[in-house]
Amino acid sequence: MPCICDVLAAGCWLLAAGCCLLATGCAGHPLVRRTSRHAVYGAYLRGLMLERSSKLSDALVAYHEALEQDRQSPLLHVHLGSTYLKLGQTDRAMQSFERALAIDPNQPDALRWVAMLHASRGQLDQAVADYERLLGVGPSDHFVLSTLADLYVLQGNLAKAIQLYHRLIEEFGSSSQLHFNLGVLHGRLGQFDQALEELSRAVEISPESLDVRVALGLTYELSAQPARAAAHYEEAIRLDPFNPRLYHHAARAHLSARQFAEASTDFQSALDLTPRDLEAVMGAVRVWLAQDRFGQAEQFLVQKLKELGELPELYVALGVVYREAEHSAEAVRAFERAIDLRGEYPQAYFYLAAQLDHLGRKQDARWHLRKTLELDAEHSDAMNYLGYLDVEAGENLAEAKTLIERALELDPENGAYVDSLGWLYYKMGKLDEAIAQLERAATLLDTDPVIFDHLGDAYYKRRDLERARRNWQRALEMDPDETAIREKLDRSMSQEPVATSP
Repeated sequence: MPCICDVLAAGCWLLAAGCCLLATGCAGHPLVRRTSRHAVYGAYLRGLMLERSSKLSDALVAYHEALEQDRQSPLLHVHLGSTYLKLGQTDRAMQSFERALAIDPNQPDALRWVAMLHASRGQLDQAVADYERLLGVGPSDHFVLSTLADLYVLQGNLAKAIQLYHRLIEEFGSSSQLHFNLGVLHGRLGQFDQALEELSRAVEISPESLDVRVALGLTYELSAQPARAAAHYEEAIRLDPFNPRLYHHAARAHLSARQFAEASTDFQSALDLTPRDLEAVMGAVRVWLAQDRFGQAEQFLVQKLKELGELPELYVALGVVYREAEHSAEAVRAFERAIDLRGEYPQAYFYLAAQLDHLGRKQDARWHLRKTLELDAEHSDAMNYLGYLDVEAGENLAEAKTLIERALELDPENGAYVDSLGWLYYKMGKLDEAIAQLERAATLLDTDPVIFDHLGDAYYKRRDLERARRNWQRALEMDPDETAIREKLDRSMSQEPVATSP
C-alpha cells in the first residue's frame, strides 16, 4: 500500500495530466467578442488540435493569435499555460494560469494547475490555500478532497486531514486505504483506540494487506498489547516470509509479551535470512537475559564470535551478559576487549564506565564517561550518568546541573533523567523543586525503586512521614532486598507524622 502522500510525489505527473484535464471543448465558454468571433474561434481550435497532436510550439503560436483578438478569455490563458507546462516552461505556465484567475478567480482548471504547481514545488501553504479554494468551487470533488487531505498531512495539520478522510468515506464509501490513513493519523496523535478501530476496518476490507498488518502490530505495541501485536506481525510474515524486518517486529512483540520461545524462533529466522544481522543477535541475547539464562547467552555469543569474527559489538553484548550474571571481572575484560578492537566506540566506554562504577571505581568511571562524551557529544545517557555521579558525591553540582539539563533537552520524557534533576535539587536543599521533579519521574518511570526511594527521602526531609513511608514501601515492593530502604522505613514508623500541605 503506498504512502498516503505519494500522490504529491511532484514533477512529471503534472505533464501527463495535461491533455485530459482541460478536454472541456468550447461549449459554454464565450471565447470572443462578436467582432472577432470567427477568427478567434478558428485560432483556438487550431491550437487545441496542435496541442493534442504534441505540436506544442505551433500550438503556442495559435493560442497567442487567438489572445491577440481576445485577452479576456480565461480558457485561452489556461490552454496557453498547459502548453507552456508541457514544454517545461513552468514559470510562463504559472503566469498564464494566474492571468486566467485574474479574469475569473474561480476558473477550476486554472485553479487546479496552480494548486498542482505549488504542490510540486513544495510550496505547501500556497497549495493548501489553492485546494481549499477549489473545494469551495467543487465541494464533492474526490481528487480535490483526497489531495487536500494529503497536503494537510504534509503540513502537519492532522486533525483537518482526519476530517477530510471521514468526509471522503461519507461521500464515496469506505476503502482500505482511507481507513488505513485514518488509523495512521490517529496513531500519530496518540489516539490508539481510534487508530485500532480504523486499522481493524482496513484489515477487514483487505486482510492480505501487509502494510495494514504491520500498522496494526505497531499500534497494538504502542497501546501495550504485545501479544495482539505479535499475532498481526505473524500474519505479516505469512504474507512476506522472506522479509527479515517482520521477524524483528514479531520477536520484539513476543519478547514484550514474555513469549520467549516464539521470540527466540523469530530472531533465529531473521538470522537464517541474514546471518550477519547483529540486531538479531542482540535480540536473541535479550531473550536469554529476560529468562536469566546467562550460560546459554554466553555460549550463543561465543559461537557467534567464532562464526562472525571478533566484532566489538559482540564483546559489548558479552560484557552485558557477564554484568547481569554478576561476573564483574569478566564484564570489564569484555568491554575492554571491545575498546581494543575499536578505539572510538562510545557505547563500549559507557558500559565500561557503568561497570567500573559498580565496582566502586568512581574516578575511573568518570574518565570513561567523559571519553564517551568526547566520542559522542550527544550521548545523553553519559551526560546524565556523569551528572548523577557528582550529585551522589555532592560535588561539582553546577556542572552536574548543566549535564543533566542537557540530557533532558535531548530526551525530555526520560524518567531517569528527571529523577537525576530531582535528586540534584534535593542535594541543593530545594525540596519543593525536588519533589515536583521526583513525582514527575515516578509518573514517567513507575518501575524504578530508586525513584521512589528518592521521593521517600525528600518527603521525609520535609517531615511528611506518611508520604515518605508510602514511597519507601513502594520501593521495597519492587526490590525487597534493599535493606537500607527497609531500615529507613522501620525507623520512620516510630516517629509521629507532621501535618503538611500537599
